[in-house]
Amino acid sequence: MAKKIILYGNENCPDCMVLKGLFDDAGIRYGYVDVLAGLAHFKKFLGVRDSNPDAFAAAIAVGSAGIPTVVVDDDEVHVLHVVKADTDLSAFL
Repeated sequence: MAKKIILYGNENCPDCMVLKGLFDDAGIRYGYVDVLAGLAHFKKFLGVRDSNPDAFAAAIAVGSAGIPTVVVDDDEVHVLHVVKADTDLSAFL
């Protein structure tokens, strides 16, 4: 069964754009939420962030918003700090 994947990011975030490209190239189907596209999107992201303090601890410690964030099947949260061409996508396949 296909995984439900939601990518939280913003078009001004270089890592977010790289990850979108990697997902597209790998044929990974995902929903995309631009966290700065409106208040509802931002609140949705904050709900994920506030509900998963352990996943966001490293990002918060360095003053990062914590994007890109990928949520798999509504319960598995991945906060990616650095995205490169060789980023492991196995958790999303």
